[in-house]
Amino acid sequence: MNPRQKRIQERKLIKLSIATGSALTIWAIVVGIIGDSKAIIFDALFSMVGLSLSGVSLLVNNFVRKPDDDNLPFGRSQFEPFAITVQSSVIIFLCLYSLATSVIDIMDGGKAVELGIALPYLISSIVVCFLLWLFFKNKAAQLQSEYVRIESTEWQLDALLSFGVLGGFSLAYFLKDTSLAYMIPYLDPSMVVIISILFLRIPARTFWKNVRELLQFAPDDEVEERIHEASEQLAEKYNFTDSLVRVAKTGSSYTIEIDFLLPKHLSDMKVGDLDLIRQELYDQIKGDYKMWLTISFTTERKWMI
Repeated sequence: MNPRQKRIQERKLIKLSIATGSALTIWAIVVGIIGDSKAIIFDALFSMVGLSLSGVSLLVNNFVRKPDDDNLPFGRSQFEPFAITVQSSVIIFLCLYSLATSVIDIMDGGKAVELGIALPYLISSIVVCFLLWLFFKNKAAQLQSEYVRIESTEWQLDALLSFGVLGGFSLAYFLKDTSLAYMIPYLDPSMVVIISILFLRIPARTFWKNVRELLQFAPDDEVEERIHEASEQLAEKYNFTDSLVRVAKTGSSYTIEIDFLLPKHLSDMKVGDLDLIRQELYDQIKGDYKMWLTISFTTERKWMI
């Protein structure tokens, strides 16, 4: 699949996620207000944030495919991790905010919830979100798309959230006719506290991964390993003195600089011969990803550093 086809598929999937999420969000808001459940309202807010962020992803997806210009001579790939960092930041904030307000509710004596209204919504929400999570997870693997992977993560979190809330409400049915019935008002905010803490791990990990890309940390993945290995083998094959590889990943694009230190007696190599070596190395490291590749040759180490 070429980059254009990939972008078209990404946009279709994001639009599908937005349409489905809109319907579930409206339903969750109505049920949450009628049932007076903070956990369900949190579910609705989470879906609402996911919708807005999916819209941002759609805009960024269209933006990064535009050609380079004078203002952005090195491309627009940096906007991909930037958008995903913003997405993750908003989800982290939502989790922290819900955690704080639920702790306040617990300190104020909890909240009573209309269980008969909440349970049908939660069961259907779990089924829908779980199926959508599997669908988007499969598509993300097929397309190797970070955007679609984020969508699958949001549906996964939605499914887990609804499942956690359902578990808490189910517990309320067993407690209502026992000596522990006084705990029922605390179940709803307690579930939000637990789920918020558990959910923080996934967006926090995504946030850190994409901040590393924005700061141009080395990617530490199999692509980088292949580039290092190919460069070392090439240096050994042509009896070069040394090689230096620099790799940074930004979004779906790799910025690669490879410098070869040649011995003095090879200083008169022809440009055509050097271009053949460049082509040989390029053929070894190219893959299903974009890269900004620079390969240089020098007999002075100072030009490598």
